[in-house]
Amino acid sequence: MTAPSTRRLIPLLTSALLLVACTSTSPPQPVADVTIVPETTELVVGATVQLTAATWDADGHVLSGRDVTWAHSDPRVGTVSATGLVTAHAKGSTTITATSEGRRCTSVVIVRLAMGV
Repeated sequence: MTAPSTRRLIPLLTSALLLVACTSTSPPQPVADVTIVPETTELVVGATVQLTAATWDADGHVLSGRDVTWAHSDPRVGTVSATGLVTAHAKGSTTITATSEGRRCTSVVIVRLAMGV
C-alpha cells in the first residue's frame, strides 16, 4: 500500500523543488552612485524644471526601479517634488539633492527675477 502513495509523492516533491529553483533570484546590486540631469540650471521666478536622477551599480550599469528621495536646501528659493520637479519661488540659489540607498548627488538651481537679472 505504501508504493502507490510514494509514487504520488515523488512528482509532487520534484515539482516543488523545480518551483523553488525557478523562482529564486540573486540579491539586487546595491546603488553605488546617483547622478542628476541637469547638474545646474537657471530659472526665473515661477518657472519649473524636471530633474532626472539615475542610479548606477559599481560596474557603471544603470539600475532601474530604485527609490529616489528628493530634498531642497532653501525652500524660499525653490522646492522639489517627490518626482524631481523643481519650482522657482524667489531670487537666489538652492541645492537639490537626490538620494538612493544612502548615495546622493546634488544639483544647483539658480533663480533669477528675469533672465540675466
